Amino acid sequence: MKYLLAYLLLASTTFTYTNAQSVGIGTTVPNPSALLDVSSTNQGFLPPRMTTVQRNGIANKAAGLLIFNTVTACMEMYNGSNWINFCTSLPSSELKKTLLGGDLNDRSNYIQQTSDGGYIIGGVSESSLNGDVSDTAKGDLDCWIVKLDASGSITWNKLLGGDNFDEFKQIKQTADGGYIFCATTGSSLNGDVTDTSKGGLDCWVVKLDANGNASWNVLLGGDMDDYASAIQQTADGGYILGGYSYSSDTLDVTDVLQGLNDYWVVKLNDTGRIVWNKLLGGSGEEQLSEIIQTIDGGYIATGYSTSSASGNVTGIVSGIFDYWVIKLNAVGTPVWNRLIGGIENPDEVSTSVVQTSDGGYIVVGKSSASTSGNITGINNGFNDYLLVKLDAVGNISWTKLFGGNGDDAACAVQQTADGGYVVAGTSTSSASGNVTQTSYGFEDIWVVKLDAAGTILWDRLYGGNDADHATSLQKTTDGAYIISGYTQSSANGTVIGTNHGGNDYWVLKLDGMGNIL
Repeated sequence: MKYLLAYLLLASTTFTYTNAQSVGIGTTVPNPSALLDVSSTNQGFLPPRMTTVQRNGIANKAAGLLIFNTVTACMEMYNGSNWINFCTSLPSSELKKTLLGGDLNDRSNYIQQTSDGGYIIGGVSESSLNGDVSDTAKGDLDCWIVKLDASGSITWNKLLGGDNFDEFKQIKQTADGGYIFCATTGSSLNGDVTDTSKGGLDCWVVKLDANGNASWNVLLGGDMDDYASAIQQTADGGYILGGYSYSSDTLDVTDVLQGLNDYWVVKLNDTGRIVWNKLLGGSGEEQLSEIIQTIDGGYIATGYSTSSASGNVTGIVSGIFDYWVIKLNAVGTPVWNRLIGGIENPDEVSTSVVQTSDGGYIVVGKSSASTSGNITGINNGFNDYLLVKLDAVGNISWTKLFGGNGDDAACAVQQTADGGYVVAGTSTSSASGNVTQTSYGFEDIWVVKLDAAGTILWDRLYGGNDADHATSLQKTTDGAYIISGYTQSSANGTVIGTNHGGNDYWVLKLDGMGNIL
């Protein structure tokens, strides 16, 4: 790093020795290959020290500019387009910006790093035997599962579905090296769907081996429509499935519906048999977005509710839609629940929840509220990212609204090693509010890094000249972030690669400062 340090020293140091074009400090014989040669055994070089906000305020930045960031506690260099953090930046030989798809629409919905250092991605596809889609379509819309190696090259891909509608939702790697995914389907006894429909739409749970071959699959539901949203392998080797249901006390749904539709939580054993299931909600409408197992063996679920003080909902809804977070014990009994929203908001939906290192939770989604109900903060546009920090028993520690002059909706959150958070979503904003960059097109992926108190450290837009959406965000074992989404852009902005047709899966890997690797 000596040549980088020398760049700034030229303007600020008293020279001690000059020999032709070489300058020496602490040495009378500067190396002839160096413009400046600094030699010391008891002193170091102290560059300009500043916060991220101060750094971002530097005008007319030159490539090679070097500072010490007091927020990240690390040296950073401007490379002409991005700030490179010497502590977190990773080799450029890692995963490249990747477009995956066929000649029709392909939309990814979830990504996870796998135990071999690669990635598993799931979404939906209308394509068949075209581009990256090497399988034959079963119907108009199939689940498309893609396994990537660490560099983003396809290892295998599978189209899975029946002759009807098959809408993929989430996939996770299992302890045996295989995978479990959930979807919503209208198919029955056709293609890869070997079970009989219960009525309307059903939840479809599929177990894959390490090569993407189906080991078993089950349809779950009642006589009405039942939607899958999230799935995870549990500590006992079984699975927890979360979704929402319009069915009531029929077939697999053994509880009585409390309103128009309720959260539906289903515990499965290791072969997909139901252990227990619960309908959770009030007199209105509830739709579950995410469920995870918690460290105590119970579960936390989030989504939205329109109910007030009825059924399992103990609070009063602030607007039309509120976040509804509910904690369950190991057998699905409610422990506590929390409504979160503002009074003027017609569209307040939570999409993701993770348990934090302090035993609490961080919940994200979108809101159009401003300092009302139990939300504090000023809305910047139509919808903003809404982040809510809860303690272990559901009390609100803080709420934060982040966005610009457009529509900003968060899809995923992860806690980072420094105790802060990284959030991803989709934005139509441009250089306004908390969005510090100019948009690339109509919709971009917007990633925000926060400290532990919810203060923004940096934000970045990613996209091309068309519509770009984020759907999933995960941390990787090397301290980076992997994001999946979908895009109509092609070889434009930060989208590298040619679009195959319609929407393509878009996978990008970021270093700890948001630079694309």
